[in-house]
Amino acid sequence: MQFQIASRAADVCGVPDADVLRGKYETQLVMGELFDVTEEADGWCRGTCVHDGYAGYVERRHLTKEITVPTHIVVTARSNTYVSPSVKSAFRGALSFGSLIKVTDIGQDFVQMEGGHWIFKKHIADIGHIEKDHIATGKKFLETPYYWGGRSGFGIDCSGLVQVCLGRAGLKTPRDSEVQEHAIGRAVDTPQAGDIIFFRKHVGMMADDVNLLHANGTHMKTVIEPLSDVIARCGEVTSIRRI
Repeated sequence: MQFQIASRAADVCGVPDADVLRGKYETQLVMGELFDVTEEADGWCRGTCVHDGYAGYVERRHLTKEITVPTHIVVTARSNTYVSPSVKSAFRGALSFGSLIKVTDIGQDFVQMEGGHWIFKKHIADIGHIEKDHIATGKKFLETPYYWGGRSGFGIDCSGLVQVCLGRAGLKTPRDSEVQEHAIGRAVDTPQAGDIIFFRKHVGMMADDVNLLHANGTHMKTVIEPLSDVIARCGEVTSIRRI
């Protein structure tokens, strides 16, 4: 049975325990995304993420059976929501990049979402709109905290950043870097802007011909830095993929 994420973000865990160290296979869903539940017990639901088939456990409190068909997607790293259509209105929480919402009313600068709260109009796009420039999308995440398994504006990891940026460009992309390496584009020998750069257990995107845009645990955030500096820390590039 399909459930929808009702929280701003929900971790998809390898085991049904939120307090253990995060394992190799972890991911995250944001508001409005779907989770196909096959089993429920002790406050946890076991299943798969509908958008990429990734399996794991989600806490039941993040899920709702009431499916809302979205009309728009949040396209900034984070966007605040408000009680009324004014920047002076009471704050009612933030939504992440990729959150799927249904717009019910349109004001001058804000739109109202199902449930009554308002969000800034320029922070969303029609659900079918594609942003072909995945590097421009990636730059929106600069300074976003690094979070193992994250794929949201509240925290993101290296392969999560690649997945959501390419997804925004209309390219369905696997979740883990070792799978991405064999699924994205074609192999080339010399990097240029826009290429996806793979290392052993790491991935990033070329912001230009010499600098890498990536989420990483060294800086504990998303940064742009010289590719040569990353090679010095992570070792040699294992492949370069061009879309």
